[in-house]
Amino acid sequence: MRVTPNCCEPLPSPVISPFCCNQRVSIEYDYGEVDPSRWKSRGKGVWRYGELLPNVKEVVSLHEGGTPLIRAKLSEELGFGVFIKDETRNPTGSFRDRLVTVAVSYGLPHAENGFVVASNGNAAASLAAYSARTGRPAYTVVPKLIEQGKLNQITAFGARLIRYGESVDEGISYAEGLADGKGLYNITPESNLVGLEGQKTIAFELWEELSPTHVIVPTGSGSNLYSIYKGFVELLRIGAIEEVPELIAVQAEKCSPIASEVLGIEPRAEPTKALALYVKNPAMKELAVEAISESGGTAVLVGEDELDLGQRLLAREGIFAEYASSVIVPALLKLADEGYFEKDDRVALVVTSSGLKGQYSENRERFSLGGTKLEILRLIGDGDMYGYEIWEALGKPLKYQAVYQHLRELESMGLIEESRRKGRRVYYRLTVRGRKFLETMG
Repeated sequence: MRVTPNCCEPLPSPVISPFCCNQRVSIEYDYGEVDPSRWKSRGKGVWRYGELLPNVKEVVSLHEGGTPLIRAKLSEELGFGVFIKDETRNPTGSFRDRLVTVAVSYGLPHAENGFVVASNGNAAASLAAYSARTGRPAYTVVPKLIEQGKLNQITAFGARLIRYGESVDEGISYAEGLADGKGLYNITPESNLVGLEGQKTIAFELWEELSPTHVIVPTGSGSNLYSIYKGFVELLRIGAIEEVPELIAVQAEKCSPIASEVLGIEPRAEPTKALALYVKNPAMKELAVEAISESGGTAVLVGEDELDLGQRLLAREGIFAEYASSVIVPALLKLADEGYFEKDDRVALVVTSSGLKGQYSENRERFSLGGTKLEILRLIGDGDMYGYEIWEALGKPLKYQAVYQHLRELESMGLIEESRRKGRRVYYRLTVRGRKFLETMG
């Protein structure tokens, strides 16, 4: 492995920044020495492609990569080949396991005090698992807007959870500060390119199984799309392919900094239900846009009302994906309607993360929310009430402080909200979501 251009610091550097001495940095290999025919005799997974990965003293692995490629039923409906790369089958349920196995393995000698990552959830959950495997502490900097399932994973693996900022962009410099202050090894891809070498193995697997003409990728920070592009470029350099497939970035209409650049429209940077795509100022925007341009690809925007459709259509294929992954199906249908594809095309859809990581649905809450909380909701549904008043109305042998704890939790779930204050009394009312939830309870 070599880093180009030569950096100001001696190499190998423990953390390889995307920029050094005001120049863009890339990790390269001795491509003339790589024989891809050797891969066939090896087991599936990220480390199958060792010649094109950083050298490490010890591999920290949970058997990531080697995920299934499934021919979609949509192929028959659309008239061309559609194939789903199911990254939900990675150890922690997302493509980020590819990044983390390489970053943690490479950084282990430099991580006596532990690891840190800034993440909108998936990389944080993955680092929590892999660092637990090493016995080193993990510090995860995640935004306030994050799915509960990812928080559950992070805490279950014993990582240190730090909530900072509204979107992941704001946590990157915070993680860098933690790395410097506590002597942690930073695996955040916007700060350290090493982990992206693991993500590019998606391209190698797609080539071995399909040799796609197009690859559709959910895009937030742009790191996965760029990684896949780099993987195909390296296949080009070792003579395995003659051209790079067209890369298609998919973003939510509400948060579209990369897609808008490609499409030449005004960008938006608002929260979206597809939270993993909520990256307002992606540090890898330039690299992602370049990857799309160089591959002859394009970008597609998906509306909030299309997310459920995407999730349902993937479910028909037997795959439960989070909203951020589900955008690929509406994008595929839009391009197909425009006549973008031809009958001989082989289109790969990359499903990046499991729906089990997503927010609790109303059906999930219906079975998990009951007892006192449900009684409180019904009381408030009859009219605005304050805590002590609710405690009296319940008529239960519990302390009134417990009622306030229930109120805080219901508020955090978005089912109730403060309606007004009268002196020290805080009155609560149902939110639209809370009222809808009560209706489902009958």
